[in-house]
Amino acid sequence: MGGQKEYQLAVLFIILDVLFWGFSFISTKVVLSQIPPVSIAFFRQIIAASTLIMLVLFTRTSFKIGRRDMGYIVLASFFGIVMYFSLENTGLLYTTASNASMIVAALPIFTLFAEAMLFRLKVTWKMILCLILSTIGVALVVTVDGKVDLSSARFFGNLLVMGAIICWVFYTLLNRRLSENYPCLALTAAQSTVSIILFIPLIIPEIERWPAISEISLPVFANLLFLGVFCSGFAYIFYIYATRRLGATVVSAFLNLIPVVTVVFGYLILHDTLSWMQVLGMALIMIALYHLNRLMKRAQV
Repeated sequence: MGGQKEYQLAVLFIILDVLFWGFSFISTKVVLSQIPPVSIAFFRQIIAASTLIMLVLFTRTSFKIGRRDMGYIVLASFFGIVMYFSLENTGLLYTTASNASMIVAALPIFTLFAEAMLFRLKVTWKMILCLILSTIGVALVVTVDGKVDLSSARFFGNLLVMGAIICWVFYTLLNRRLSENYPCLALTAAQSTVSIILFIPLIIPEIERWPAISEISLPVFANLLFLGVFCSGFAYIFYIYATRRLGATVVSAFLNLIPVVTVVFGYLILHDTLSWMQVLGMALIMIALYHLNRLMKRAQV
């Protein structure tokens, strides 16, 4: 019974992550209007680390990290936080939020390949079919009249975002070892704190472009706060918990819904149009996600 409740909680957490991270593309676009890309990631982690450390103290969670694992903590922070957000935020300067979310939704393919190679994960043809179907759905979600804009500037931005998801795969695989030995909260707090130090060499060239505090608008500040507290704070805890309970491949499959959230919020907030092709794409993603989730759950029994 307890196992069923843990499974349901893990599903709830990854759904919340999808909502947070789906909206994060829009929030990042808003913040980019005033703050440079790598600096956004830096400030985001300061907010996240502050939030997480307060939660660690409040819950009296053990924050002790073994010496042998410090190297893994640093590597996970470097790939999953520093490089991921530096590449993604910079990519968003050149590409659209929809294109970026489509590329991020390709994570299941990369994660499944990595797990199959490194951990001998048994991959069936039905799993591969679900992943292909969901990828087609993602492509439909981000199209405009059936076309995706791959102009040179956007293509460069897409390449940067592609580099970001490769970094995220490394982060997922590194956390597979770490999450077995440490509480989610302590692990996330440690990685966020370490990332602040790792960011310093990368933000130095951007310091002269920082706006004065009085110049930062309320929408920019609010979105930056959302990115730090929810998207980097709570969402990372949820992600690690869900990965531990559901497996990296199932969790990554849920991330296919991120572009759906991005498109919906774009429609509601930015008044973007929503075509029948995008609705069809959303349906394909949900169907593929449902069946992949069932297949992976059976495989873990």
